[in-house]
Amino acid sequence: MNDKFKSNLRIFIIFGILFELMNVFYNPYAMKFLERIGGNEFHFSLINSTKGIIMIFTALPAAFIMNKIIDKQKATANIVLAMAIIIFSLFFIPLLPKDYQVMSFIVIITLLMIPIAVYNISYQNIIGEVFPVKRARVLAKRSIYTIIFTTIATISSGLVFRYFAQTNSDYILIYRIFYAMAFIYGVLAFLVFKKLYYKPTKMTEPLKFKGSFKKVFKNKGFTKFALSSTIFHFGWQMGWPLFSIYTIKTLGADEFWISIISVGSAMVMLVAHRIWPRLIEKYGNEKIAYICTFGMAITPLLYVISKSLLVLAIFSSLSGIFTAGTITVLFSDMLEVIPEKNRIIYVGYYNVLTNITLAISPFVGHYFYESKGIIYALIVTAIFRLIGGMAFMIRERSEHRYKMRKASS
Repeated sequence: MNDKFKSNLRIFIIFGILFELMNVFYNPYAMKFLERIGGNEFHFSLINSTKGIIMIFTALPAAFIMNKIIDKQKATANIVLAMAIIIFSLFFIPLLPKDYQVMSFIVIITLLMIPIAVYNISYQNIIGEVFPVKRARVLAKRSIYTIIFTTIATISSGLVFRYFAQTNSDYILIYRIFYAMAFIYGVLAFLVFKKLYYKPTKMTEPLKFKGSFKKVFKNKGFTKFALSSTIFHFGWQMGWPLFSIYTIKTLGADEFWISIISVGSAMVMLVAHRIWPRLIEKYGNEKIAYICTFGMAITPLLYVISKSLLVLAIFSSLSGIFTAGTITVLFSDMLEVIPEKNRIIYVGYYNVLTNITLAISPFVGHYFYESKGIIYALIVTAIFRLIGGMAFMIRERSEHRYKMRKASS
């Protein structure tokens, strides 16, 4: 491990900590804040779907634009700063007339998806270039450190809500302070990311939009991965608003309990992030991908049998085992199947597919919730996630047979 690699790893970890602290002060309590300013179950589903819709129309243009930019590091840093500024605008929502607060929150969070969509594509591409080897271990190490710091922040924020908020106005004031803190961490993340040693790869003739779809999906390895992941993401994303509804509306969780649930899951993920990279290196991305995604199908069922917040906190924590594995392996798997040339375009198409499911699946989940109830909706979510796991298993079997034939020829 040379000095440049070590330096980049250190900066990457510090950036990850600051970036996730920015997120932890606005994202985990977003649905609870939405409820406190007057949001309901429909708004929970709407905000998840609008995220997907915006990112569908942003991801691919962003990929082609970023592919033409030589200094992707500077562009990515500026995107982080833009995210911090938009998050800070949440600070002013309580100052608006009551009738406009809910829709203003949804609009701001939706607009935030534009820089997030660009960031996801550019960040994934840069990390693929900066860390060409041992990516699973690098990502896991970053996750371990970020979990430690975000867990401390989450526990602290939960205690602040618990002991310093009595009225709804007190809660709103604390949220505004947290949004300001998120902005500060975002600015620091922007400054640190610029210190990353990144030498742009020599520009080749960029892939043009016309004919790019055919060229990208002509890559069978990428196509199999993208198809399997898209099927899985449909079930994965369907559960997000349903989990919020069950936790907040059905079991009546306040901010303190939300922090407890988040911390429990984070603690388990902290341990799991040490295990999964070794398993990935031993058994390969393809096998671990279907094991983890099968495991993710259990989570909605754990919610179904959780009749109290304490039980939910325990079961939600246990589900962090497979969540950690899924996050690590999908990112590692994606970078493995994507060729280096025009990598960012492949990432763009992949993000479009997963955001199409994000735009649709929350409303599908909401339909089952409205027509059959929360328990039925969670069971359907588990079935969709199971189908996603099966897609990854079929893909692994297909790739295994292909490698066997190639080895024998």
